[in-house]
Amino acid sequence: MKLSVVIPVHNAEKYLSNCLDSVLGQSMKDLEVICVDDASTDGSVSVIEEYCRKDSRVMLIKNKENIFAGQCRNMGIEAAKGTYIHFLDSDDMVAEGAYEKYWKLVETYDADVIKGRGVCFDNETGTLCETSPLLALTEVSSKDMERPFSFQEDPELLSHVSVVPWNGIYRRSLLMDKKIRFNALVCVNDRSFFNEVTMTAGKILLTHKPIVWYRVNNRQSLMGRRARNFSCQFASYEMVRQQCEKYGVSDMEKRIVLDRELADVFLWYRRYRLIPEIKNEIEEKMKAFSLELDLAPFGEEVTKMRWYRTYLMASGKESLYRKAGRKVKKYLEKFI
Repeated sequence: MKLSVVIPVHNAEKYLSNCLDSVLGQSMKDLEVICVDDASTDGSVSVIEEYCRKDSRVMLIKNKENIFAGQCRNMGIEAAKGTYIHFLDSDDMVAEGAYEKYWKLVETYDADVIKGRGVCFDNETGTLCETSPLLALTEVSSKDMERPFSFQEDPELLSHVSVVPWNGIYRRSLLMDKKIRFNALVCVNDRSFFNEVTMTAGKILLTHKPIVWYRVNNRQSLMGRRARNFSCQFASYEMVRQQCEKYGVSDMEKRIVLDRELADVFLWYRRYRLIPEIKNEIEEKMKAFSLELDLAPFGEEVTKMRWYRTYLMASGKESLYRKAGRKVKKYLEKFI
């Protein structure tokens, strides 16, 4: 079997049919669909069971308790039989003809990981909307497209690629042989997976070919799961730091990886501290994290890091902040 499509499902009844139809309607038919229902309380299971009756390629795994997306994807990895795995969210859709196009890339380049472009559409209107540079791969030059490379050859290139799992396909034997799995955190499951799979892959390929239509404007508010469980950001960062040690990356590679991770941590901090209900809690947690943060991997380059100015304020290092001058203060006031 060529491809296993793993879909974590939790209360996605409204979107499941569109999601599954986009997979089963692909021109490449040699695939299986593994739906892992994470203790849904709506009609999601009934929808999946109906698809199981109509198409033998669809499988349902039911969890009695909510274990969250990362663990659901791990269950899918264990059940998968395909040569490659695609992780798809239950409210998104696969781009038309994407799997056949990606399989041709497999046959041409034999890459362990193929990362492509995500296309965003608005949940309310259905129209296309602005896509982030990381999802659109707009910061990746044309010469780096469909050119196999490894983490060791070009670690910086991976900083211009979204870490989400659904924008690519992954060789199943790599995940099994290296025992690569998603972490068990409530959220922020994707970053440690992305880092480990790219650090260990022999060949990585980037392509502008779209793979998923990603639904946006489908979140109730910033006061969501990620905001309520902000400490997962810190736990994820520590996992990535340990991966750098585990795989013996160079000082330069470690600096690139940790810079990417800290930029994400401080980005979400800037957003979530604007929510009145959790502002104090977020600031306290970020201050504790910042004060314990080891800046040694960055050396003298630390002041040039894109997250450093936010770090100064979050850690309460007012003296350093004052010395930073008017230009830095103006920057900080824009975001903080």
